[in-house]
Amino acid sequence: MQLAFVHLSNDEAKALKFFAPHKLEDVHRFADPEARLYQAFGLVRADWRQYFNLESIGRMLGAWLNGHRAGLPAGDVERMPGVFLLTNGEIRKAFRHKLVSDRPDYLSLANVS
Repeated sequence: MQLAFVHLSNDEAKALKFFAPHKLEDVHRFADPEARLYQAFGLVRADWRQYFNLESIGRMLGAWLNGHRAGLPAGDVERMPGVFLLTNGEIRKAFRHKLVSDRPDYLSLANVS
């Protein structure tokens, strides 16, 4: 099993700056500034309700209080994220965010038993 990221930035330096604090600078990543892969995986663009709701605002305030600040965005900031487990080119498991504050259970997604 191999981990990889797809991101919307067309600037590799900005992408590296995002991944480095998480010690992910050596993980494969693919730039998709036109969001072609996002569209192919059914990841939609957010509307205002996916940003401005109690859960998302609470998570944002909690992050700020813990010193996490968002930098300048790169790419389509309205594109919703997702997490996928692929096997032989087929989606085996998927988590498509409904809110920007959603937190997938990564371990459950990675469990293929």
